[in-house]
Amino acid sequence: MKALKRLLKKEEVRLILISFVLSLVPILLLERPGGVLFLLSDILFTMGVVHVITACIRYISNVGLFKTFSYMAYKVRWKRAGRQHGEARPMSLAEYTVNVIYDEERQRPVGWPLAFGLGCWAVSFLLVFAGA
Repeated sequence: MKALKRLLKKEEVRLILISFVLSLVPILLLERPGGVLFLLSDILFTMGVVHVITACIRYISNVGLFKTFSYMAYKVRWKRAGRQHGEARPMSLAEYTVNVIYDEERQRPVGWPLAFGLGCWAVSFLLVFAGA
């Protein structure tokens, strides 16, 4: 039981489980005629879509598309809480970008969800052509 809990704490395992459950919902609702290969292909394609969308969202947040909104929220928090961490003034947008946005600890991995999603798509397409 402890091994299962430890396994479920890993982000990769949670994302794979969530994408698998999300891929089963439309397949169970829409009963399509076809064999096991087509069913497996549909599941893998939907899992690939979820992983590629996740990778795109992470990339956008890592690059800092929402950097301005994050900076404005930081300034509001700084004004409400007072001088955080001994800061005499809030950081400028450039300082905030370097210190907070591009901090390696805050970056979320993009490579593995993208690679997993593209791999699921490739296997899905192979299964479709193998079953045809």
